[in-house]
Amino acid sequence: LQDTMTFGNLTANVGLRYDIQGGENLSTTVLANSAYPEILPAVSFAGGDIGFEWKSLTPRLGLTYAMGESRQTLLRASYSQFADQLGTGNGVAINPLYGATYAYFYYADRNGNGTADPGEVLTTPGPHNVSGNYDPRNGGLLISNGVSSSLDAPITDELLLGVEHALRPEFVVGVNLTYRLISDIIDNERLVFEGDPYSAGNIDQIGRKHRASDYQARTTTVTLPNGSTRTVTYYELRPGIVSRGGTFTENGDREQEFLGASLTFNKRLANRWMLRGNFSWQDWTWNVPQSEREDDTPLLGGGRDGDPVLQGSGTGSGAKGGVYINSNWSYSVNGLYQIAPDRPWGFNVAGNLTGREGYPIPYFRRLGRQGIPVPVQVELTDGPDEFRTDDINVFDARVEKEFTFSDFGLTLGVDVFNVLNENFVLQRRHQTNIAATNNVTEILSPRIFRLGARLSFR
Repeated sequence: LQDTMTFGNLTANVGLRYDIQGGENLSTTVLANSAYPEILPAVSFAGGDIGFEWKSLTPRLGLTYAMGESRQTLLRASYSQFADQLGTGNGVAINPLYGATYAYFYYADRNGNGTADPGEVLTTPGPHNVSGNYDPRNGGLLISNGVSSSLDAPITDELLLGVEHALRPEFVVGVNLTYRLISDIIDNERLVFEGDPYSAGNIDQIGRKHRASDYQARTTTVTLPNGSTRTVTYYELRPGIVSRGGTFTENGDREQEFLGASLTFNKRLANRWMLRGNFSWQDWTWNVPQSEREDDTPLLGGGRDGDPVLQGSGTGSGAKGGVYINSNWSYSVNGLYQIAPDRPWGFNVAGNLTGREGYPIPYFRRLGRQGIPVPVQVELTDGPDEFRTDDINVFDARVEKEFTFSDFGLTLGVDVFNVLNENFVLQRRHQTNIAATNNVTEILSPRIFRLGARLSFR
């Protein structure tokens, strides 16, 4: 529900949005493993409701004020709330067939071919590790996860302030400020058991949520690629407390806070030239209260209090460790100049200069921990952005010639990307204790020429 109202030089946009989001896990059947049906038999999941429903009422308010009779200066302010969209990953918390089902066994390679052939798998005394949805009693499905029935959509509160001023009719400069607070972030709290999680009294339960008192500290010393050594403290479950990998999905108390500022300018095409650009700064950090620090292990990309928020793919990425994106500053300036536009041989030249801070290199090490079945990626630096790739500045250029005919136009152009042929390092392998630590995995593309033609019809 939204409306726009005007009162003299003031324009107000007022709105209210209501969302209902829910879902269902459909019934699923998976065939038995063809080589070892006795270990991974056929299983079925009856399906059902996802266990929660999101209902969100979010306001919108925008104000624009034009100062003076000439209205050369515009003031803008807005406050909005946004509810996250429900994704599949949040709807499958209690679906035991969404993730992989596996069981690890040792085998005796009797024929020496390096493969676990039928008859070589040592099924006695049983698997030494299984997924949380694997029932060791019969190879069937096991429910190890839970979800809060009051789970709500994460909410983003956003406040925008801006001012634009026309220095000339064709030249406008502006300043924009942004503040965002993301709350009700979804957490997957570890579920643990006191004693054997596969005992008769525990196997049909999901356990309880972990507490800080369930953990004990451990340390490891590592050497980083620059030769410095670090002693890192991580946490594992104390004796008698065990997890089988299950989690409880709920809204946590962690928050993300974003502060941003940008300076913009736009000179529209007049007097044969145009120019526009922006310079931006941002600070996007985690706010993590003590209540959310049960397991205080510095996980890669996990977010400690005050750490910058990293965007990218960090989980399940093996030795590569994923790609993490976070730049505190960036800029872009581009312009065009018309050379002799009133002459038959006239043409246009254009350029684009962009730059940003280098991306973080959050060095990490994979560690197994007592009582927790899945190894984790432990961050080894004082902060995820302690080390970064070099800052990047890239210049692109273009030359074009326009031809006009009676009923169509033709534009021929030559683009040159990375004119200076820079070879900035974009990504490095940031897992330690492997031979490829700190190897370059991606660089900026070299200088590229592109020839193009564009037809336009009247």
